[in-house]
Amino acid sequence: MAGPWKVTTNIIGDNKRYAVYRLIDINEIDHSGNRELATEYMEDKTEAQAIAAELNEKEKSPQEAD
Repeated sequence: MAGPWKVTTNIIGDNKRYAVYRLIDINEIDHSGNRELATEYMEDKTEAQAIAAELNEKEKSPQEAD
């Protein structure tokens, strides 16, 4: 079972960068092979948090398929 979408931080060069990810299997430890990335790394933490919140909301109330 996949976990909720969250924001991860990585130092790239001299700058903090943020990406949205979730654990593929919540029963396993957090490592690169157990992560699903929803975005590339970005400069804006607020944007990453908004994307994670939107993805989590979509999964709570999925829309019906057309």
